[in-house]
Amino acid sequence: MKLEKIKRDEFDHIYSELEKNFIPDERRDYTPSKALLERPEYDVYHIIEDDKNVGFITIWHLEAFAFVEHFVIYEKERCLGYGSQALSLIIKEFPKIVLEAEPPVNELCKRRLAFYERNGFYQNDYPYIQPSYRENGNEVSLILMSYPNTLEDCEDTVSQIYRCVYQKNTQIRKETTL
Repeated sequence: MKLEKIKRDEFDHIYSELEKNFIPDERRDYTPSKALLERPEYDVYHIIEDDKNVGFITIWHLEAFAFVEHFVIYEKERCLGYGSQALSLIIKEFPKIVLEAEPPVNELCKRRLAFYERNGFYQNDYPYIQPSYRENGNEVSLILMSYPNTLEDCEDTVSQIYRCVYQKNTQIRKETTL
């Protein structure tokens, strides 16, 4: 397996998969998403297995860690071990990783959390809200997960994510219930 940066003309396919796999509150609109390709701290990678594209991952290269914003194994390729293999490649590349996951509100969310934990990620006991991607959009209550251990300074980590990924300089809002 390998990771390969996407070419700009491959973005439409990636965005189509974002729309299939993430509700609008968990992704940007098309134009702002495509504009991110010009940012040096942001990369989108195809996940390639035996010359076949099986998914993609978007990564922000932040000051002290890599932030995985979106991670998708295409529907036809799921449950074949590609997700774990892809995370293994990311772990080799980046010594410290942070990502967001949905709380365990249903069986799919529970399985997703268990998947990340099996792959060495830890849930952080820090109430976290993903800011809205768009004006008049909704915030989303999520769980912050990290590799290789729990975060030492969640507030600093969240501040970096808010500032760099979401372009928010607002004070950190903590969710009081999950």
